[in-house]
Amino acid sequence: MPGHHNRHQRHAPWQDAHIPEELPPIRHVGVGHGVQWISEGWSLFLRRPGLWLVTAFLQTLLILLVLLVPLLGQVGAHLLMPILSAGLMVVAHRVDYNEPVAVADAFTGFKEHAPAVVNVGVWYMLGWMLIVALGLLLGGGAALSGMAVGMETHYAWLGTVISVFGIILAVTISLLLVLPLVMSVWLAPPLAVFHDIPAMTAMKQSFLASWRSLPAFIVAFFLVALMLFLTSLTLGLALLVVIPVMAGATYAAYRDLFELPQAMAESAPAAPSTTSEPSSETSHG
Repeated sequence: MPGHHNRHQRHAPWQDAHIPEELPPIRHVGVGHGVQWISEGWSLFLRRPGLWLVTAFLQTLLILLVLLVPLLGQVGAHLLMPILSAGLMVVAHRVDYNEPVAVADAFTGFKEHAPAVVNVGVWYMLGWMLIVALGLLLGGGAALSGMAVGMETHYAWLGTVISVFGIILAVTISLLLVLPLVMSVWLAPPLAVFHDIPAMTAMKQSFLASWRSLPAFIVAFFLVALMLFLTSLTLGLALLVVIPVMAGATYAAYRDLFELPQAMAESAPAAPSTTSEPSSETSHG
């Protein structure tokens, strides 16, 4: 049956010539929705905890193995992130609609919509490289300026103040630049998977949706950052839970921030009724 829940099962966009579907309108939501997304992510995890744990373990293991590759490990990890996220969106969608789901669905991004999600990873990696380079340039420049002032004026404390202030400013600017990067990448995988659109279009829509509901995005962003910090206290073991919750929250935000057609929203619940009616008729017969 044509519907939203079967969209990721179609041929990949480079295998056919179908026109990408019209993008759904973006809507504004309140600040409280940031907490709601995390809550819905937790609910999706509780519906299939075993599946989520195995999926998170395999994806984390894959990332760790890629990071072991000398020099290219960081690059490969950045490219893998949106691909694995795309697979998690498919898993979240199937769990949400009570559809059959397997661990292999978490790796759908490798065989479907790969060009789009890989390009998201490329832009994500380039964005991080620019931010890190800018931070090092500003911070290093401030440290050198402080040292020069301290040596020329014989006021070591003044040089220290300049260095510390400059480094703090560099870190602050870098963190402020991270937000728009995350806003652009956050919802790009589900948009690329469910709507067959190029990476730049998906990233633009992701940024616009995040911007129009910026308070909710910031709340969700800091809640995720808090979860990741707490994960470090468990030697990373909590990632097996945090990754599924983050994936479910991203899927919930996508569903919340985009006005999906009613037919798409009702397609999955309608499926059981169509399969149950023939069985009831045969039983009466």
